Amino acid sequence: MSTIKDIAKHADVSVATVSYVLNNNRYVSPEKKERVLAAIRELNYAPNAAARGLRARESRTIGLIVSDISNPFYPDLAKGCEDEAQKHGYAVHMINTNDQPERMRQAAAQAREGKIDGLIVTSALEADRELLQSLRERGFPLVLAHRRLEGLDADLVESDNFEGGLMAARHMLRMGHRRIAFMSGVAGSPTSKLREEGYRQAMKEAGIDVPPVWTLSGEAKYTASYERMLGYADMPPDERPTAVINMSDVGAMGVLDAAADRGLRVPEDVAVMGFDDLFLAAFRSVRLTTVRIPRYELGRRATELLLERLSEASRDARHVVLPVELIVRGTCGGEQANRI
Repeated sequence: MSTIKDIAKHADVSVATVSYVLNNNRYVSPEKKERVLAAIRELNYAPNAAARGLRARESRTIGLIVSDISNPFYPDLAKGCEDEAQKHGYAVHMINTNDQPERMRQAAAQAREGKIDGLIVTSALEADRELLQSLRERGFPLVLAHRRLEGLDADLVESDNFEGGLMAARHMLRMGHRRIAFMSGVAGSPTSKLREEGYRQAMKEAGIDVPPVWTLSGEAKYTASYERMLGYADMPPDERPTAVINMSDVGAMGVLDAAADRGLRVPEDVAVMGFDDLFLAAFRSVRLTTVRIPRYELGRRATELLLERLSEASRDARHVVLPVELIVRGTCGGEQANRI
């Protein structure tokens, strides 16, 4: 099937010009307009149902794609989406992918069929690049939130993940640790990659080489993190990490439980830090040091950008980076520095 990009190349015009002709919302010179229309006829191009629904504003529904609905990271983000959407008369339809490409393809099918007017994707992986790029080339409104995909021409809202990894590792270093492990997230996650890059930068600044065993990859969920921490706990005391940074607060809970099951004291024997600052991190029995991610604002801002895209389809893609914050509690020591 021909795409807007194909039409633009065939007519020797920009993708924006093709969009103007299709939507009849900007002036295009008669000569260029005729070239575009001729290319449409020659390539047998037909706008998909999603594009027709978009112009007619038929569904008034936004799709929100998340990777794991059971993850407490997402409710605040979803609330931000819903609050902003409702202000403008839109409903939000949540789609759970479990990081499975087939689920993402199903969501894309809903977009093509015109059941939703635009998509906010919080769970983009490298495996999803071709699919999401095809939607963008067809002119479908799309915003990435939380996870970026380098090179994808789409609006993006993310937290400062590199800075988060950097500040997490620097805090551990300030607390006197040198053997600092970083438990990364799902393979192919740009968010995980950026946070690990920040961690590695801090370690490099401190003149510390990072052995492979300190950066075990895998999903930063409770069970996987628990099992990896058991492996660290069983290492000789003079070799095992004295500090562990986990990609998520949920994963950090697994680290805390594994440490307790091996008789390790927190933070005396091992310091633990998470990411997100979920509500459970502040529980008196947990007191987890973490990097706060502005989840509500991620959802709200992503929806704002998507609604802007719905009304101004041809504008350049925007990239918004939201600041993160170090929240110091008891699992790293130094709780008095920032008691929340």
